[in-house]
Amino acid sequence: MRWPDLALAVVVAMVVLGPLVLDRGFILVGDMVFVPDQPWKDAWTGGDGGVPRAVPGDAWVSLLDSVLPGAVLQRLILLATLIGAALGMSRLTAGLSFGARAAGAVLFVWNPYVFERLAIGHWALLCGYAALPWVLDAALKLRREDASPRVWLHLLLPLAVAGWASPTGGVLAVMVALAFTLSRWRRAAAVLALGLWVNLPWIVPAFGNGADQLSPDAFGVAVFATRSDTPWGLLASALTSGGIWKESILPADRANTWLSLVSLAILALAVWGLLSRRGRVLLPPLPTALLAGTALVLALVGAVELTRPLLEWTVLHVPGGGLLRDGQKWLAPWVLVACVGFAVTVERLGELTARRAPQSRNWVVSLALLPVMALPSLAFGLGGFLSADEFPEQWFEMRQEMEQLDLAEELVVVLPFSTYRRFDWTPRTILDPAPRFFPGRMVTEDALTTRQGTVGGESALAARVRATSDGDELAQVLSEGGVRWALVHRSSDPGPTPTGATVVSAGDQVSLLKLPSPVAEPAYAGHWRPTTYAVLDLVVLSSVALTLCSAMWARGRNAGYRRVLCKQ
Repeated sequence: MRWPDLALAVVVAMVVLGPLVLDRGFILVGDMVFVPDQPWKDAWTGGDGGVPRAVPGDAWVSLLDSVLPGAVLQRLILLATLIGAALGMSRLTAGLSFGARAAGAVLFVWNPYVFERLAIGHWALLCGYAALPWVLDAALKLRREDASPRVWLHLLLPLAVAGWASPTGGVLAVMVALAFTLSRWRRAAAVLALGLWVNLPWIVPAFGNGADQLSPDAFGVAVFATRSDTPWGLLASALTSGGIWKESILPADRANTWLSLVSLAILALAVWGLLSRRGRVLLPPLPTALLAGTALVLALVGAVELTRPLLEWTVLHVPGGGLLRDGQKWLAPWVLVACVGFAVTVERLGELTARRAPQSRNWVVSLALLPVMALPSLAFGLGGFLSADEFPEQWFEMRQEMEQLDLAEELVVVLPFSTYRRFDWTPRTILDPAPRFFPGRMVTEDALTTRQGTVGGESALAARVRATSDGDELAQVLSEGGVRWALVHRSSDPGPTPTGATVVSAGDQVSLLKLPSPVAEPAYAGHWRPTTYAVLDLVVLSSVALTLCSAMWARGRNAGYRRVLCKQ
């Protein structure tokens, strides 16, 4: 690791997060919900029988915040993600000058993809995104005849980071590694096996959840499709790494004609670098074209009327096809190769300048500022969009009461029934923190209401609760589902409460209700799954940790032998 690269990575990360690094409270936005002390639940390993959307990322958070305060853990994860992304790009372009490495590293962190995923709260996906340059660096070494154990270890760790953060991140990392090792099928098979192994913690629950689940809603393909966020149309938006489906979080910079022209200039420089056949860092053309083309196709297939039915069929009939609904997130491999191309172009421009005027070569370092010029609102917590909030004191009191009532294994419905909420103590709409803050097996809404319509969820019980129209019907559905408790948010929009419920604890923020005895036992599909999946996660984790520790021990022993030989 070179100190200038590390210093640059730290500075860029600090500028992106700004004063949030030292602020108190939690950065709550969209799906990014951290809590002071996340209790352990079967859902974190997929053992509750549900869809493993955040498996095993939530398991890691639950374990780590038992050691670190949740707010500190959140900031460490965000800083490590941004610093790791910049350092990975610097490592990937290690053969270039510092100015070129800086240009690639800054662009990999400072782009619309990172902005929009931070704004929507997809921190786990960004962990996988940060691992991609490290994966590509190891894959290139494998492609170039270097199949030493050291290189395999350099591939193993980022694959594990990506897969353990989010399912999408795991798939993206394996996709990048396979694209550059396909020419050597034995190594490609080993890469695939390694990728499958580290991703087993979410793959096994995804195919064996066993719960009363509904099929994914194909309507989500149209809702989550990549959109144009620049004056230059859909393709230009995708090629410049933007176009997320949620219009309310799009940076205003993208709609500005002049700033979007800067983005197009960066794109042109990146393409020139990818097509250049000179320089010391070159990506093999065929694998690069395959990876970039696949990424762009996956990002755009749901946005084009002609090809959308194909993706809808995939979502409905192919296991795991629901991962493809959010098209823009699959742009990550394209962003990766574009950043390499941008770095190569800066290197080439520096060489051309040095031939004519050796003293003026340093001007190319200023090209590293082009990404900042194109998207200035990324600085200081997305231009102030991100801020820190404190959970109300009454939430902590309610959690203590629920722990005393021993509700860890009880079904608790969260009302009013809504996926995202806006509370009076935070200015942004966020994913309901209750499942991560309070004990209990939470029954929550998993459908998403948007301007285009409602995208249905997968939980059959949630669908039945959603369909109720009054307190009597709600009480009956909950009783038939085996639900004994209700947690009611009082600071969000009101909704119906089940008839016959008894107030156990009431507060200005949340209340706890006990429902009449259910007429049926919970339709719980966990059974053997919690223990089995926890053991699986432990086996995968232990195997990776033992492999890395053994390699470090062997490396240290070999270094000791070399020192002894040198003295002799």
